[in-house]
Amino acid sequence: MLAYKAFGAGMPGLLLDSMARDVADTLTATGTLQSDAYECTFAINSFSTVASGTGAVLDSEARKGDTQLIYNGGANALKVYPPSGAAINGLATNGGMLLAIRTACQFTCISTTQWTGVLSA
Repeated sequence: MLAYKAFGAGMPGLLLDSMARDVADTLTATGTLQSDAYECTFAINSFSTVASGTGAVLDSEARKGDTQLIYNGGANALKVYPPSGAAINGLATNGGMLLAIRTACQFTCISTTQWTGVLSA
């Protein structure tokens, strides 16, 4: 909806695409560690294939205020890791959180070492 309104107000299409249509779907989780998990580089990341023990890591290029939505549409819990050297909520530095199936979490970069996550119902 935001894209429609912004385009109607005269925002150039290519600029709008880079801002509002930052979505990746049908992703496959990889790796079992922070170092080999799938790196999420889109604002909205939807996983459809999640093998047992596999995971995803939040964007290492994120800056303060950046957000990423992760949705787990796979058959197993998805382990979501912060970028190296950071923590999510009250978890240990570099520790991952489990995102249950059919659940989403909105992550926000607070600083280079801290992310928050707000879970869906």
